[in-house]
Amino acid sequence: SKPNKWDGKYRVIIFDIPEVKRKIRGVIRQQLMNWGFVKLQDSVWVHPYECQHIVTLLKTRFYVSGEVLYLTVDSIENDQWLKKEFGLV
Repeated sequence: SKPNKWDGKYRVIIFDIPEVKRKIRGVIRQQLMNWGFVKLQDSVWVHPYECQHIVTLLKTRFYVSGEVLYLTVDSIENDQWLKKEFGLV
């Protein structure tokens, strides 16, 4: 669920999934898009709201706990386009 007010932090998912798991990597990318994440780089995705619980489920479901990191960051350089993408401005 989306909170009433953005807390000003980004949630960043970073993953390094090996080539032998490329199908899983593709499924994870698709799922992140479905959940409203925006691609920052190939294996770096951003969301403006708390979502650690769904990332934990994703990691557990696909057995990629060691290959996926969840970060909460205060800022991203040149983020105006992200704010527009998420409807935060």
